[in-house]
Parts: sequence; structure tokens; C-alpha cells
Amino acid sequence: MEFRTRPKSNYLLNAEWQELHVLTTHWQSDMIFFEDELRFIDVLFDKYFSALIEKENIEKTKAIAGKLSNVKASRGSLAIRIEKHLHHIEELMINPFPQDASEFRTEHAALEDDLTMFVKSFREMKRELFELTERIARTEKAKHLISN
Repeated sequence: MEFRTRPKSNYLLNAEWQELHVLTTHWQSDMIFFEDELRFIDVLFDKYFSALIEKENIEKTKAIAGKLSNVKASRGSLAIRIEKHLHHIEELMINPFPQDASEFRTEHAALEDDLTMFVKSFREMKRELFELTERIARTEKAKHLISN
């Protein structure tokens, strides 16, 4: 499944400033959502940390921790870029310059592509962490049932 935020057409070239503004504010909202998700993942990671560092899980845990760190950094830099982009479009809505418009649309496309890559890496990291956590939770449940 491909995650794509841009319609397959000349949308970016023909979209009105207001439409691009709405899209960009949606991205900004998404970044807040991802921040909340990452905070929850941190809690989950902390809760199962002792099980995650057991010998059989250590390599997978290191890999996921690295991906989690990268995703957090990407989210932070994307959030800053989206904020700047939003200010840029607001300036263009007030005082449009043809050369700025072309630069803005190129910037918009690059930001959208980076957002797409971020979402893909976020989903992959989250899937891997949840699979590992689920396996650990099942193992703990089995250990608990055996010891009772």
C-alpha cells in the first residue's frame, strides 16, 4: 500500500493558496498526532523495557530503539519545516510574487514527499515495536500461568 497525500494530477500546480493552506494545516495537525503517538510509544517501551532487554530480545530492541529515535528526530524537523511552510503560504496569500509561488510549490512538493517517507518509517517502526511487545506480553502471560 502506498501512502500518498497528493492527488495524481496537476493538483499542486493548479491548487489555490487557500487549498494548500488547508492541506498544510492538516499536516501540522498530523505532526501533533504523531507527537502524541510517540509519547505513548515511549510509555510502552518503558513499561516493557526489562523484558525488551532480555537476551533473546536485545538485538531487536536495539534496532527498534534506533528507529524510534530516528522517527522522533524526523517528526521534530518536519514539524518545524511545516510551521515555516505555513508562514510562507500565509505571506503569499497576502502578497503573491510569481517567483515565490514557483519556489513555494517546489518546497510544498518536497515537504509532502518527506512527510510521506516519515509516515512510512513511522508505521514500520510502530509495527515492529508492537509485534515485539505482543510477543513479550504473550510470553509473560504464559510464564504467569505456569507459575500459578
